[in-house]
Amino acid sequence: MVGYAISLKKKKKKAPEWVGPLLKSKFFGSCVIHQELRKNEKNLFCIDCNRCICQHCLSSSAHYLHVLLQIRRYVYHDVVRLHDMQKHIDCSKVQTYLINQAKVIFLNPRPQLKPSKTNSGAACEVCERSLQEPNRYCSVACKISGVAEKGRRDHPFMPFKIPEFDDFPMKENQDEDSVVESSEEKENCPPSSSPALKPKKQLRKRKGIPRRAPLC
Repeated sequence: MVGYAISLKKKKKKAPEWVGPLLKSKFFGSCVIHQELRKNEKNLFCIDCNRCICQHCLSSSAHYLHVLLQIRRYVYHDVVRLHDMQKHIDCSKVQTYLINQAKVIFLNPRPQLKPSKTNSGAACEVCERSLQEPNRYCSVACKISGVAEKGRRDHPFMPFKIPEFDDFPMKENQDEDSVVESSEEKENCPPSSSPALKPKKQLRKRKGIPRRAPLC
């Protein structure tokens, strides 16, 4: 059987499961467990537990052994250091900002009255906020949404599986083989000996009553 070489583009990895809860979490609110303590704002996100916590939660539970992300505030919105986030997901082409000599990125897009996309500069591919080249996304949420949308356009039928020869049921193979064999047998085998299918012999008619030649 002749083999077929099928080349596919490498499937992009999906965002980790904890990214969704991170983007939906409300940070810098008071921790319900440590309401009586000072500095109880929830400015940490536990990747192992998929929840936001305060600094007092680290000493009162096993969170200090987990992987944590510290959330900061910039222009009244949640940001995270690029160095910390880059360890877990690809943050390339996301607009960065400088806070205390450290690069940060926004978790979610900032609200705007109307799209500020211009023909002269770059803009976010999702919310159309003005950006600096070569950036294409204004936040982590916009990049995840944009990459997912590109994946659906490039591969509209994903996820899919290329069927292999061994993946087909045996019954279908047997049926196909029997059809091929039966057609070959019909071509190679001699005519059937069934009396109903025997060709009729053509009977020769007598020329007439034989007569003697006249005596000379």
